[in-house]
Amino acid sequence: MASILYLLSPSKNVARASSDLAGLARPYALISENGEVQQQGRETLAKLQGIAANARQVTLLLAASDVTLLTVKIPPMSAAKLKAALPNLIEDQLLTDTSELILLASTPVNGMCSIAAVDRSWMEALHAEAQVLRPKKLTAYALSMTMQAQADAMSVLIEPQQQVLELALRPPGQNAVGLTIDLRSENSLSDTTGVLAQEVLQTLNLFSAGAAVSVALPAEHVAQYQQLAEGDQELAGRFHFQPSDWRARIAGLNSSSIDLMSSVSHDNQTSFDWHKWRWPLGLALATLTINLAGLNLQWLSMKREAQALNDSLTQTYRTSFPKESVIRDPLLQMQQKINLSRKLVGESTPEDFLVLSAQFAQVWDGMVADKPSAPAIVTMEYRERSLFVKIKSAGLLQVDQFKAGLQAHALVLVSTSDGVLQIRPDRGDGK
Repeated sequence: MASILYLLSPSKNVARASSDLAGLARPYALISENGEVQQQGRETLAKLQGIAANARQVTLLLAASDVTLLTVKIPPMSAAKLKAALPNLIEDQLLTDTSELILLASTPVNGMCSIAAVDRSWMEALHAEAQVLRPKKLTAYALSMTMQAQADAMSVLIEPQQQVLELALRPPGQNAVGLTIDLRSENSLSDTTGVLAQEVLQTLNLFSAGAAVSVALPAEHVAQYQQLAEGDQELAGRFHFQPSDWRARIAGLNSSSIDLMSSVSHDNQTSFDWHKWRWPLGLALATLTINLAGLNLQWLSMKREAQALNDSLTQTYRTSFPKESVIRDPLLQMQQKINLSRKLVGESTPEDFLVLSAQFAQVWDGMVADKPSAPAIVTMEYRERSLFVKIKSAGLLQVDQFKAGLQAHALVLVSTSDGVLQIRPDRGDGK
């Protein structure tokens, strides 16, 4: 079953403090399409190559503090115009020059559009770093976009990283924000005095504005935070804690989430997921191969049949006329020989002028001449074994009816251009 490899990327604060970012172990999970966690743990990128090779996609989850989410009201415009207008729409809400950022927008809904802003150099660094996995497809989302959200409570996701504590806060009906707490100025996350935990709770209380708060954090710290919250009358009853897991991290990920990697150059990536479509494409190719083989066999069979028939006609012609050395069309040449033989013994042939003109006269008198508004014959000429009849007022001639009359007398109307009717005997070749 096709799966997705999720990686929790270190924040920029961790990257600045680390001398070996590539060797830093990071949380990962291999999750199937139906949401089942097949494998999880903490590993370096180099040790995840085997898992990534079997995954149809690699998804990076960025710290909420590394991505700014904004919602702006926009007038109706095309996607191309919206992309060009993004810097002007939000430049007064950002502290960083928009030329240094990647700006991506979601599909506008009711005139409102969500915009994600992330440092361009940071995304390019993450993209280059992920190439060690040789991903079939690489995507990236902010934890603030993918975290589990609740309609009646502020959702909080606490992610301890090397020397920092990353917080993602998502108030009901608002964009999520990210905070970074530098642990180098604190004792540690597991400080027995609970100073750091108390600081985190007070920070969350300020952002919650009296609303309920649902906090997901590592299981080993749930009891400490729960005890501190219950001991504070202002927090008791409003704060609820649960162990964080991958479901809490990606529960909000959907088709409308903004892929932060979509505008980064993917030089080493395939643009099409061949793994997913390998069976349908293989079946289509097999069907096409079978059909082509059948058509080729039928064509070869018909070609052999035509060759056998032509050889038979040629042999019959050689037997009948052994002195003939050039044989191109045995059927036509045999017909010509028969007509010539008839002429030599005084017999008429269908191509003779008298026979041809007499049959034409029967058709003309019976179907055209007796009508009150009928075309008149101007000239009649015989050449190339055909009768050329020039008529006046050719538009009065009912061509379909005239053709049917000629066919009854074994004649064919070849053309009617410029008021000249070309008529010849029906040779049975469809021409």
